[in-house]
Order: sequence, then structure tokens, then C-alpha cells
Amino acid sequence: MDILDSLGVNFKAIIIQAVGFLILLFILKKYLFGRISAMLKDRSEGVKNEYTKIENDKAEAERLRIEYQRKLSDAETEAVKRIQEAVNEGSRVSEEIIKRAKEEIEWMKVKAQEGIDQERKKALAEIRNQVVTLSILASSRLIRQSISSQTAEKLVDDFIEEIGELSVR
Repeated sequence: MDILDSLGVNFKAIIIQAVGFLILLFILKKYLFGRISAMLKDRSEGVKNEYTKIENDKAEAERLRIEYQRKLSDAETEAVKRIQEAVNEGSRVSEEIIKRAKEEIEWMKVKAQEGIDQERKKALAEIRNQVVTLSILASSRLIRQSISSQTAEKLVDDFIEEIGELSVR
């Protein structure tokens, strides 16, 4: 102990300091370390819960993204289907319109042909009436005029040529 005394070590002071340190350590452990430990534990659990929540949110976001992509794909498929149906319906309607137009044109042709035939019959009847009238007129002229047989034949031939020209037209 002499050596320690010569170095200036005071055992009493060391023991008092050690006891004070132990009392301080006991007080800190009882009042401060428990709270700090609880706070650290709460913080650790909070961080852990936050990471768990983040992972769950990421998983939910991924699930929603996949569901959104599936719905988008379904919507695109449905849109393509509806467009195709509209195109098919348009083709069907246009074919029906063309068919009706052709039928109407055919009906109009038939009606026009009937009208032409009626007009031709009317024209032929009118020509016949005119021929009869002209024949009567020519006959009456022949009778009124005393002409030679050559002149009468020439008049009849001219009349027949005129009738032929009228029939051809």
C-alpha cells in the first residue's frame, strides 16, 4: 500500500466513488434504462410495423396493378370485339342497302320497260290511225283526180315508203 500511497491513491475516495457509481448505476438502471429500453423497443417495433405496412402496401399495389392491367386488357379485348361487331354490322347494313338499291333499280327498269312498251303500242296505234287516215285521204285524192294508173301506182308506192319510214322510226 505504500506504493499506492506514494502514487497518491486514496482508497477511501475510490471506495466512496465506487459506491456512488454503483448507486448512480442502480438509480439509472431503475429509472432511466428501463424507459430508454422501452422507448428503443417501441421504436424498434414501430419501425418493424412500418416496414411490414410498407411491404403489405407494396403487395397490395402490385395486386392492384395486376388487376388494373387485367381489366385494361379485358377492356381492350372488349373494345376490339365491339369494333369488329360494328364493322360486321356496317358491312351487313351496306350489303342490305346495296341489295335494296339493286332491287329498286331492277323494279325501275321493269317499270321503264313497261312504260316504253306502252308508249310503243300507243305510237304504233297512232301510226296505224294515221296510215288509215292517209290511206283514206290518198284514196279520196285518187278518186277526185283523174289520173293515170302509173300516177296512182307511184302515189301508192310513195305512200308505202312513207309508212315504212314511219314504222322504222
